[in-house]
Amino acid sequence: MSTLLSQDAKALLNGLAEATLIVSEDGTVLGLNRAAQQRLGSDLPGHSLFDRLAGDGQDALRFIQRCFGSSAPLVGALIVSDARGSERLKCRGNRIALSDGPAVLLRMLETDEDRFGALSRKVHELHTEITQRKHAEAVLQESLRERELLLRELQHRVKNNMQMLAGMLQGGAREATSNEAQLALRDAANRFSAVSAVQQLLYGSGRLDTIGSEALVNSLLASLAGMTRTPLKTTTHVDAVDLPIEPATPIALVLNELLVNAVKYGVPTQGEQHITVEFRNESGNVTMIVHDNGPGFAGPDAQRRASGLGLVRALLRQLGGRLDIENQDGARCVTRFVLPTARLGESQ
Repeated sequence: MSTLLSQDAKALLNGLAEATLIVSEDGTVLGLNRAAQQRLGSDLPGHSLFDRLAGDGQDALRFIQRCFGSSAPLVGALIVSDARGSERLKCRGNRIALSDGPAVLLRMLETDEDRFGALSRKVHELHTEITQRKHAEAVLQESLRERELLLRELQHRVKNNMQMLAGMLQGGAREATSNEAQLALRDAANRFSAVSAVQQLLYGSGRLDTIGSEALVNSLLASLAGMTRTPLKTTTHVDAVDLPIEPATPIALVLNELLVNAVKYGVPTQGEQHITVEFRNESGNVTMIVHDNGPGFAGPDAQRRASGLGLVRALLRQLGGRLDIENQDGARCVTRFVLPTARLGESQ
């Protein structure tokens, strides 16, 4: 019988996962698959299987001969000997028909030790993968903590610098000799204070991308206390909205300008000064109202009051909004703008 297998027979062998070989009746190896080559060596085809077995090989020969007489698989064992020592391999053999005659198909059975070894290797691989993932996660978390610390440090420095600039402008206003210079410097200081309020709220919040509308309104109202010597009553109605940091700054400046305008020119002829602030949100459509109980835009300061709203209109153009002015028991300034819906978050 030829010691060479057909291509079909080789394909059959290599399609089997377990170590498998084909031998003739006298024990000559006709072919073996890759798994068998790893156990028995790749140089076996054409040589006797008994060259790799321990002992005289008689038990192995009898087993092969019994397999030749049966088309049903028979279970046996082969003791393989190599440089590492002897190893008992369980196997299953049966007769098969090749193109040039019958032969025996020997399939090595996986032992409990093999299964345990494979399981141990798999557990070890999983453990290694888990360890690597935990290490990567720890590195990522540490990087995120460092990034957050750096961002907070940056916010802290920006807030301090803006407060310092606002203080310098206030000091300059006190030292200015002309009324126009004093007013200009005070207005600039108030605007810096409004931006600083946004930075301070951002720094003090648990997030670095949004600030709450309620906190913003209350912070700007609190800054009015030092601008008037007469009692000032304030009323608010604020829908809770998480404002993205980009539009939050121009919104703060708009509200600050309207509040400063109301404090300066919204003083009634008699009684207590009263300012109402509304911040209403309907699906991202925001209406912000500042209403005072002063003389409105019909009083002696109407021209100066209206001329100070240029910055408000410019800021609202950035937000895609508009300003409407009404005389309704005082001045009523109504601003409308739209927050980006994809970045709008309602406060819980």
